[in-house]
Amino acid sequence: MNKPLERLLAGLPDLLPTLESAYKDVHAHPELSMQENRTAGIAAKHLTDHGYEVTTGVGRTGVIGILRNGEGPTVMMRADMDALPIREDSGLDYASTAIATDASDQSVPVAHACGHDMHVAWLMGASALFAHQRDVWKGTLIAVPAW
Repeated sequence: MNKPLERLLAGLPDLLPTLESAYKDVHAHPELSMQENRTAGIAAKHLTDHGYEVTTGVGRTGVIGILRNGEGPTVMMRADMDALPIREDSGLDYASTAIATDASDQSVPVAHACGHDMHVAWLMGASALFAHQRDVWKGTLIAVPAW
């Protein structure tokens, strides 16, 4: 592995407990597409806490975080946040029991059977690593947790 990449990833072990907690929280509190207000708030706070310029409410619930770090390429990382109208039957202690109202005004169970809970967690991890290791890269990073 090259030295800048090793330095960038060096902080990952310290982030894992926070990322696991965020993953379990988002998993337990899924939201349907265009209703991800809670999840968007978590993502926006995380990006703000790590020095990103944050815009919320993009396309209703999307978030854009921009981290400028000198001259260089612009790279965007996008992660889905929405969950599915499906009942979770995983037996996990953090399993979803959420019920939401869908676009047809029907009450439906909601779960992250799609993996978008992990999308949010990896975006939080990657955005934190880049924010904490600005000496190993140059350019602009755009983080977009969205529907």
